[in-house]
Amino acid sequence: MTFASPWILALGLAAATIPVVVHLLTRPKPVRMPLSTLRFVREAVQQRRAAHWLRDFLILALRTLAILLIAIAFAGPRWGSPALIKEDAGDTVRVVVLDKSQSMAAADGKTTLMQRARSVAEKYLQYRSGLRSNVILAGAQPQAVFDNVSTNFEALREELARTDAQAEQLDIRAALELAARQLAPTDADDKRRRELIVISDFQRTNWGSVTFDALPPDTKIQLESVAPAQTNANLAVLRAVCRPLGARRDRLQLEVAIGNYSSTGREGTVEITLGDAVYALNATFPPQEVTLLTQEVPAPSAGWQWGETRLVDAADALPADDKRPLVIRLRGEPTYAIVTQQSEGGQLSSSRILGYGLAPEWDGEATSLRLERIDPSRLDNQSLVDADLITLDHCGKLSPEHIGLLARQIRLGHPVLYVTSEAVDAVNLNALATAAQIDLPVALAPPQTGTSRRDMHLAPAVTPRPPLAMFGDNLPALVDQLVFAGGLSASASSTKATDERIRAVYQDGTPAIIVATSAGGGSLAILNMDLAQSNIWKTGALVPILDELIQELLANDAPEEVYLSGEPLVARIDTAGAAQSLKIIHEESDGKPATPHGELVDDGDATIWQWNDPNQPGVYRVENQGETVFAAAVALPAEESDLSVLPAEVVRDRLAAGYEVAYNASSEKLVAQDDLWKWFTVGAVMCLLAEVAALLAFRN
Repeated sequence: MTFASPWILALGLAAATIPVVVHLLTRPKPVRMPLSTLRFVREAVQQRRAAHWLRDFLILALRTLAILLIAIAFAGPRWGSPALIKEDAGDTVRVVVLDKSQSMAAADGKTTLMQRARSVAEKYLQYRSGLRSNVILAGAQPQAVFDNVSTNFEALREELARTDAQAEQLDIRAALELAARQLAPTDADDKRRRELIVISDFQRTNWGSVTFDALPPDTKIQLESVAPAQTNANLAVLRAVCRPLGARRDRLQLEVAIGNYSSTGREGTVEITLGDAVYALNATFPPQEVTLLTQEVPAPSAGWQWGETRLVDAADALPADDKRPLVIRLRGEPTYAIVTQQSEGGQLSSSRILGYGLAPEWDGEATSLRLERIDPSRLDNQSLVDADLITLDHCGKLSPEHIGLLARQIRLGHPVLYVTSEAVDAVNLNALATAAQIDLPVALAPPQTGTSRRDMHLAPAVTPRPPLAMFGDNLPALVDQLVFAGGLSASASSTKATDERIRAVYQDGTPAIIVATSAGGGSLAILNMDLAQSNIWKTGALVPILDELIQELLANDAPEEVYLSGEPLVARIDTAGAAQSLKIIHEESDGKPATPHGELVDDGDATIWQWNDPNQPGVYRVENQGETVFAAAVALPAEESDLSVLPAEVVRDRLAAGYEVAYNASSEKLVAQDDLWKWFTVGAVMCLLAEVAALLAFRN
């Protein structure tokens, strides 16, 4: 307990001695009286003396206690942290930061944390002379109600009443930076008192590493926690994706991550809807753990597919995170482009062997539904637009324009497979890796003069890596059969057999298969061999090796089209000059009125969808004359599902170190700080009434 005027306590202690002094000074003096007998008199005197002593003690104690209680009441008692927000502080600039992130929608009994937060915030937005205030609604992109602090408290309270928790994550750093600008002095003569009130649940995932360093150094900080005393149990769908399996993409693997943020295990059902199909997964979710559920299902028809993952009857504190949208673009069987100078007819060339390995049903024609041969002289954007995988074999010396074109494809996330059959491939690869910002694990170079790269065998691997790992126990027997020729060499010192990017190595230390990734997510795979001079295609191993390799290369070709609610959405749609004919569609499921979903802008060979603040989770589709050309899942940030909060001492002492800070938790159920004086006054009155009752009781 603290006191606003502790000096009054000293006066009260001095005043409490007055009844004692008066009592001692007014004690009756004994009187001598002559009596014939004293036995009965002594008995009567002793009885009266005991009664008077008890009466005097009670009255003296009650009077003294009444004076002390009155002194405490005048001293201004306060319970808990000292209050920094004063209503008689003169000219004051006050900023209220209200957390409106998704965790504030959690239920605590019959109310939500946001309802409790609005009540707390309202008491700081009452008019008084000299006070100017503003409210910052803190979410993914914090917003101030007014540009500057204002005296329009009615408008602030109206905006506060309209505010509700949003499906987004709290960016408290941005909110504090905005508050610092509101609290900053206007000039050197601005000496007004500065107060910051933060109302939040102080969720651990949002507040773990926040500081108040951006605020003016003399700012008084009042922290108001509306979190419950005990963390509410919560189940949440944290992640929901599906990935194509196999080079033919005829199967999907569903992956769902369920977080159980409670102290006990739970059993439940996860229902996944994708297109017209519905799948149910039953599982047990251990406490304080994230459980990953997977299931392999047939792939539906090609095109954009969307759906939802939902926890059935979760009955937890935050129903909003019990479901999560799901989007995937299925491209059907992949298409390939082979860039080569080799002719179509004649003997069985390396490029034709590669074509048969990629698409076993290929009929050898220059163009088919899945495979197209492209001469390097006519290599351009248009020739590659429909290719899921670009391959190069015996392509000759590539021009800088062609290198730039291929590098751009890789940076955009498209995979490239390069078969190094000629010495000039070393020059092409080095230029391509540099342009695509790929760090190759080895330095490949043309074979030295007089060096024969024939009759090469793979070195045995202690732990086989993909794509050879798929052969399992049959790999040693297969390695004995395989004989390779051609390709580029590499110095033994530059080859690191432990590098995960090197998938297979020849016995001379030269890498046989390499897979490297660019910063943009595109992959470059290298088969360091001449397929026509090697027997890999004769053993039947080429098709499964390419199938496994293509599956890995195309894994990033079906990205998780997930955007976070509240954060800017920028998407590229491959429809040039069609912005006016496109339409954004969102199936409203909660009865809320439709709101604008950003804007579509033409940008060269594509259309850009820009939306600054997607505010409602769900699946959004972009249609062109009734056909879906793009779909995106706007989902709740997974961090909002963990409802655990930071301890008060961490927020008060570590995060706000160096500032005057007061912390108040609504869950503590304490008497209001400014009302305690009333109870001490009532106590003093009760003492006086008890004194009267004692005098009446001892009257006889």
